[in-house]
Amino acid sequence: MTAIQKLMQPYLEGRAAIIHSGRDLSDLETGENQTLSPLLEHLRSEAFLKHSLVMIEFSKSSGVTYDLHLLNNDEKSNVTKCLTDLGLCNGSSTKNNNDEPEFVRIIRSLLKLSQSKSNTFLRDGVSLKFLVLFNFTEHLTPQLQTGTHSEEQLLSIETVMKLAKSLGVRKYGNYVIFSEARPGTLDSLIYQNVPVVNLPQPAVAEKLEFIKALKVRYPNAKTNAELSDEVIANLCAGTPNRSTEAIYLASDKTGELIQSADVFEKKQSDIISLSEGTLDAIDQSRVKQQNLVGATVNKPMSILMKIAEAIKKGYKNCLRNVMLCGSPSGGKTVMANIAAAKAGVPSFYLNSPKSQYVGESERKAKLMFDLLKQLGGFGIIDEVELIFPLNRNQSSGDSGVTSNLQGQLQGFLSDPSLSGKTVLVGTSNRPEKISTAMLQRWTIIPVLMPLEMDFPLIVLSIALGLNPLLLADVNDAILIESAKRFYKANAAPREIREALIACMAIVPGELGIQHIEFASIDIIPTGNMDASIYADYCALAYCRNNSFLPWWDETQNKPIADFPFPDYLKEVLTDDFRIDQQKLRKAIQDLEPYVNV
Repeated sequence: MTAIQKLMQPYLEGRAAIIHSGRDLSDLETGENQTLSPLLEHLRSEAFLKHSLVMIEFSKSSGVTYDLHLLNNDEKSNVTKCLTDLGLCNGSSTKNNNDEPEFVRIIRSLLKLSQSKSNTFLRDGVSLKFLVLFNFTEHLTPQLQTGTHSEEQLLSIETVMKLAKSLGVRKYGNYVIFSEARPGTLDSLIYQNVPVVNLPQPAVAEKLEFIKALKVRYPNAKTNAELSDEVIANLCAGTPNRSTEAIYLASDKTGELIQSADVFEKKQSDIISLSEGTLDAIDQSRVKQQNLVGATVNKPMSILMKIAEAIKKGYKNCLRNVMLCGSPSGGKTVMANIAAAKAGVPSFYLNSPKSQYVGESERKAKLMFDLLKQLGGFGIIDEVELIFPLNRNQSSGDSGVTSNLQGQLQGFLSDPSLSGKTVLVGTSNRPEKISTAMLQRWTIIPVLMPLEMDFPLIVLSIALGLNPLLLADVNDAILIESAKRFYKANAAPREIREALIACMAIVPGELGIQHIEFASIDIIPTGNMDASIYADYCALAYCRNNSFLPWWDETQNKPIADFPFPDYLKEVLTDDFRIDQQKLRKAIQDLEPYVNV
């Protein structure tokens, strides 16, 4: 079903009015012979040619406007006379001589037409009916606290309610679309009585058709060799077509090649705008070359890759709400990004929707989750317990805002329709701060500290990421000694990377083995090993699957006996390498007073 068909479907079902939300009607759409025109023109054409509805528009800025180019001269004369008799002239001001709001006057005119015993005709045998599009309806009937509406706003809300419940309007065949630019900002009474039709942004298939039309419209536009139509369509899916058109127009005018960075930059600004800052698109080209290595990351990475592949193919029977838990700087966020990038599915950071204004936090949270449902792919929440309130037992003192956000998150986590479409990946160093009821809606996957034996490979991998031409291998004696020093300094992978970058500001030349050695000596040990151990213990305490443990052989469904367990893990395991819950709880209690994760 096309966007226009979706807007007109309620009319076919006998509805007199709807609320339009989502994709802007000024966005471009492909027409016949690969022409480009706004959705509004497609709506105007379909309303008239298929349903004999004449469209008129209204906004506070432009007043009443209508375009009659589709009509013949007799039809134009009949329409103009009817609208003039009703006091609705093209380009009229927003108020008449009686100081009556024109918004109210339009609705009253529709009610009057529907009650009239003498029909007004468009042409012989065809009654004159209108499709009335109100733009920026939130400016006319805003959601405000009870008692704070102006008299004009109250009058507008009441007339909308009267229209929505009018059997005469429905019988006569007029159709009203209340279009909102900011979702969820109309008065609640209107949402309770008028259905919402949400138009999603163009998906990949629609983008492909649109790109074909753009290439006809802008023949001089050129793309980088790596950017096929399919790649561009995937990059900008879920965003307005106008942004894609702007990229091709710029290339056509300047002669410059369209780069992937250009497409992503537009997508990022669109996602931020559409989500009102609650979502950030993740540039996957920046993480595709990153590589995580080590025995403690292999298992969680393989699980995430299986989830990403399932999302890509639409398999419903896959994990959907995953929380990566473990010590700080263990690569949890990078891991989620790499999985999404390698599987070719979109990924987004979720930001806190909290606002200082009454009702805005709840509205923005709903907007964020609704948009994520449409976009699909990976939603990543870094430090989830800080972004979202996840402890239902903790009093917040914010008049129910926190409880509402928890309810919306809980609903999203429990929505079965998202299986095979969207996965939520949270990261946390402190799962013990999350209430049990919330934790039960997540699958906990431990991401533990790297093992000593993996440090040479980790250091080499980080160094190659900074300088792909580095001449060194994992058996280099200097590299091995440097890795030992990094391990003894309790340096997390992120800290190793920062140490290498810092040393390049001191030691001249491109990053080489001498920089690695210098950085390993230069780095100051944190002395905060207890915090990392505590975070790993908490991750193990809330993991409910042995097969998610790095030392578990899932093919044999038993522990790997020769796994190189570090001492802190041996202290909480049984003789057969299973977690001893009693020892683990005691170890957590002993460390808790001394750590700050």
